[in-house]
Amino acid sequence: MTRRRQRGQSLISMMVGLVISLLTIAAMLVLYKNMIEASGNASRSALRDGQVASALLAAQIELQEAGFGIPTEDTLPSRLAISAEGKQIAWRFKHELNQADQCAGLRLVDTAADGAPARGFYRLPPKLCSSATAATWTDAEWQPVAAEAAFFEPSQKDGSAFASDEREIGALTLRGASGGDGYQFVAVPDACLPFKQQDTIERTGQRVILRQASDDVLFSVCLPNLTVPPAA
Repeated sequence: MTRRRQRGQSLISMMVGLVISLLTIAAMLVLYKNMIEASGNASRSALRDGQVASALLAAQIELQEAGFGIPTEDTLPSRLAISAEGKQIAWRFKHELNQADQCAGLRLVDTAADGAPARGFYRLPPKLCSSATAATWTDAEWQPVAAEAAFFEPSQKDGSAFASDEREIGALTLRGASGGDGYQFVAVPDACLPFKQQDTIERTGQRVILRQASDDVLFSVCLPNLTVPPAA
């Protein structure tokens, strides 16, 4: 009778299998880490975009009160004024028709400077005034609507900056173009009055746009309370 030898796994084959298993586990951990980082960055970006969108929507809603209750015979600059650099817009209005005139505004700070307020989108609260061009607010009166660094420089979940080849495309930020003047408020006449009013009265409405020099528009809003006679 022939004796049969029992054979099983050798030490070498067991070590090879162990190495393959460890490589598989390591690859799965790397994949899991990348997925978590991508998910965290996407969540952060979505939160930032939502906050910026909410701030811009709030700004547009506040702008709608511009010119309410103010006689159309008053000059347009006394009802709507934009600073020379285009970073601040102020408007005159009434909360109610029997109340005194008030002015409110918006201010965009997109450059950091020593002693200046932090970069952000600020609301200038209503105050009594006689003209939008004469209304002024101190830094202490500014109310931040969107004041966070990520609104200007998109960052990863850990706060570090994206690499140059990993920049977000189409991200909703307040950051200006490289080397440019950033976003600015612009007011232009536009036949945007509601319910075909422009067909029945010889006046033109005003449209306020927040845009870059490259015409990259963040928002555009029609102000039906601000009308001017058509150009001759």
